[in-house]
Amino acid sequence: MEIYSLRASNNFLFRDNSRNARSVGIADFGKAGKSDAASGFEETVRGIDFTRISPRDLREIARDYYHAGKISQDTLFELSSELPAQTLSASGEVIDIADVTEDTEFDFLTYFSDRAEIARSIGTADEVEKMQDVLSFFALA
Repeated sequence: MEIYSLRASNNFLFRDNSRNARSVGIADFGKAGKSDAASGFEETVRGIDFTRISPRDLREIARDYYHAGKISQDTLFELSSELPAQTLSASGEVIDIADVTEDTEFDFLTYFSDRAEIARSIGTADEVEKMQDVLSFFALA
């Protein structure tokens, strides 16, 4: 009795035919891929629009950068912190952002740029440095 392995493909079953399989040589196992995981990660992050990203997605990207050693814990904390109900623009206008949820797209680049501008005007040196680190994260990505 002969036993064949079956694979499902859409709505029909077909026999696993060894004629259709690609032969794998020993040399194939030693070859490195065209791009390694680090460069793939960098390309993915470069394609992100930080003017339209959800807080959840920003936190995930920041966490990956932190684990890779590219940003400090303070920068991770700033990028991961919850948004306030209201914020100030660089021109001093009060902006209501209470309707931003975890999955709502938000302009984080402008938000942190405004915070950096306010910190330069009336903030402490530590606050200015934190905001510069956050803006450097956006420049890296």
